[in-house]
Amino acid sequence: MLISTLLFAAACAAIFLNRKKIGLFWSGTVFFVVTVLYLQHGIDPPAPAALVSLYAGTAFLAMLLYVTSSKQAMDDVWKPIKSVMVDADKKWTLYGLLITIPGVLAFQTYMSNLPSTDAPPRIRSVHPPPPNSIKVKSPGMAEASEFNVISGDSPFRALSDASPTKFAEHVARGKVVYYENCFYCHGDTLAADGHYAKAVNPLPANFQDPGVLPQLTEAFLYWRVAKGGPGMPDAGGPWDSSMPAWENFLSEDDMWNVIAFLYDYTGYKPRAAESVEGH
Repeated sequence: MLISTLLFAAACAAIFLNRKKIGLFWSGTVFFVVTVLYLQHGIDPPAPAALVSLYAGTAFLAMLLYVTSSKQAMDDVWKPIKSVMVDADKKWTLYGLLITIPGVLAFQTYMSNLPSTDAPPRIRSVHPPPPNSIKVKSPGMAEASEFNVISGDSPFRALSDASPTKFAEHVARGKVVYYENCFYCHGDTLAADGHYAKAVNPLPANFQDPGVLPQLTEAFLYWRVAKGGPGMPDAGGPWDSSMPAWENFLSEDDMWNVIAFLYDYTGYKPRAAESVEGH
């Protein structure tokens, strides 16, 4: 992109320095063509067609304002046009333009109406809809256990009222697990500013954001932690989360412990499962 930008700047400078030699009409025309080519091929990633049209239109209007700024400029622009239309020795040029211009417009119209062979764009959902249930098999488990993501709940949440001391033990264990495994991406303060945060796409979840933890059930988080990026549904594309499937490394209890720690550290309350079922 840097090379294309430098080439565009050099071309614009050459046009400006030679504008009197080549004439205002041709210098303006070449400037417009070079600008459109740069917008179409010099930007990485490519700019949307609508944006290219907008910028090209802006460049055309700017050029139009410039050439109409004085009578001399207007005369310089119209001189070659009048010459082609009036001079007898330019009649073949005129005939060529009368054939070429409509032909180019017709070809562009034809190409723009052809059906596209490109796959439709995939719109990524930050929090894609979960499956109804998942099977989780953690290290040491003889067989996978099934968990209902829609109506399920944390096995430790009830302890927050029934036995706060016992619940605090789970939170403390979750803190250890988090800083052993998760803080590298999600950060020391759970704000998605870990050492590796900017190297992954999409960015890690920011648990300090009030639009994350309070809007999710603990069951949803358990699904995302257990299955990680490999378990992301199609709605989670076009990028795949870089988070591993933690069910391959952590026990079920430790995954729930981490989730308890997230809510305890941030002070947020999880969304109740019944509020999801009611929608």
